[in-house]
Amino acid sequence: MTRREALRLSAAAAIAPLALPAHSGAVTKDDLKRLTVAAVSRAVSAEQTAMVAFEAIANGGLLDARTTATMRMLLDHATQHADMLGQTLKSELAKDPPLPPTRTAIPGLSRLRRQTDALQLAVLLLERAIAAHLRSVRETLDAQLLKATAGIVGSDAQSLVLLRQLLHRETVPGPFERGAT
Repeated sequence: MTRREALRLSAAAAIAPLALPAHSGAVTKDDLKRLTVAAVSRAVSAEQTAMVAFEAIANGGLLDARTTATMRMLLDHATQHADMLGQTLKSELAKDPPLPPTRTAIPGLSRLRRQTDALQLAVLLLERAIAAHLRSVRETLDAQLLKATAGIVGSDAQSLVLLRQLLHRETVPGPFERGAT
């Protein structure tokens, strides 16, 4: 075992009681990989959900021109995030990314009737994505994934600021975005 592997395993032991099922024995590489795959898959799903919803919202005819342009930009960001995390899942962890949800599988999307409702749903989905990313940080020891996730959380937090501005809400209600479950 290399020193790097030993450090990874010792760090994983600290989070193991939070995420692994109870069993006798030490945390294995397979346990760590399983945790990482699950965490990254959840993060990919959260970004894909935002991506599908943002596309539907941008094309739904509920938004004014300025808000539509903003939503298309956020759609581009969510697409890039989902693609990057999906590619990382495949290349680093040898797992195919989950399929994006259908529009009908996203609660509330089909019932949108006003711009305000669409923006509130977008905020909720970004908050859920941030929560999924922060959870993946707690369950991932891969430096590349952590670096990518940190960048995505920052980008999603900036997107929340834009959406809150459009909703005439406080743009930065706290020093850190924690997301919502």
